[in-house]
Amino acid sequence: MNTIVTPLTVDTETSEKVVLVVEDDADLRETIQWMLEDEGIAVETAADGREALERALQSKPALVLLDIGLPVIDGHGVAAGLHSAYGDSIAILTMTAGGHAAEKAERMGAIGYLSKPFDLDVLIHSVRSALQMSS
Repeated sequence: MNTIVTPLTVDTETSEKVVLVVEDDADLRETIQWMLEDEGIAVETAADGREALERALQSKPALVLLDIGLPVIDGHGVAAGLHSAYGDSIAILTMTAGGHAAEKAERMGAIGYLSKPFDLDVLIHSVRSALQMSS
């Protein structure tokens, strides 16, 4: 018996753009992944800083959605590693529950930030805007 595989419809705006979601809270990481995938955005995930750098160095993501308070290597270390590998061509949006989110994002060379807890519609809008900027 022959099986015919039909390709799924692909959103050409986001089809080649991968967002790397780096978050140590498994529930939040999974929720963000599901929300973005429901919007047609390709997502990879990492639970700690070391895993994030490994994934990003294997294949450069269009955007890194980066929690600052990570185990193993914190968000500052991840951002430094990404900038070392890709210079200013890497787009990073930080996520933090701590204060001074704007200052932290600026010090890390991020293009923006999300303060936790954040509204999921704001997340989607921020990610879409960042992906359009990375075009």
